[in-house]
Amino acid sequence: MSRFTAVALAAALFGPAAFFGAGCASVEDANSGGGLDLSTPDGDDLGTTAPAADLARGGGDGGSATPSCGGGKHIVVNEVKVGTAAQASDEFIELYNPCTNDVDLTNWTLVYRSAAGTSDVTIIGLGKTIVSNGFLLVVGPAYTGGAPGDQTYNAGKLAAAGGGVGLRDPTQALVDSVGYGTATNAFVEGAPVNAPGDGSIARTPSGIDTNHNNLDFAVATTPTPGAAN
Repeated sequence: MSRFTAVALAAALFGPAAFFGAGCASVEDANSGGGLDLSTPDGDDLGTTAPAADLARGGGDGGSATPSCGGGKHIVVNEVKVGTAAQASDEFIELYNPCTNDVDLTNWTLVYRSAAGTSDVTIIGLGKTIVSNGFLLVVGPAYTGGAPGDQTYNAGKLAAAGGGVGLRDPTQALVDSVGYGTATNAFVEGAPVNAPGDGSIARTPSGIDTNHNNLDFAVATTPTPGAAN
């Protein structure tokens, strides 16, 4: 039997993947949804087997793709400013839409967890549409940024030293999250970014999402609410 015939027979009997290999799909790719973030094809494991710590974290590591977005993309928490000693309610949370279509955020929720918190504290229920490649700015009651807020919550929520912000869809699935400072909660993806001090934590560039907060975010001395980082 020729080598060509053997190859053809193996492919016919067992399928092409059995003979040629099923590819290099990661744990994340193979388990769509599964609590791991689908924002890029290889997401939190960067194209390799997901670390045991990531798998153990389960639903706290990243979130789920937004079905209407396509390509495994989803709305991200793009920039966060926490309150300061001077004004505890001078805060904002900026969302970014990397999708090719607008996304209606009605009945979605922004939530907060303290540094070691195990339960959500609601920041605000959303009720706006975020346009394709656009921003949605949610602000605290003493917000002093230049861009106008799209929605305002009623009290300061974000501790300066450490905490986590999460975005949940109407089914309460965690779509995206970030942990900062001393955070050890389930909203941390990979490792937390440093606390922002008087600045903000910002995805640099906007929308980047490898599911490692300390790599995706940087402390910005000058926040850019409602605009690209």
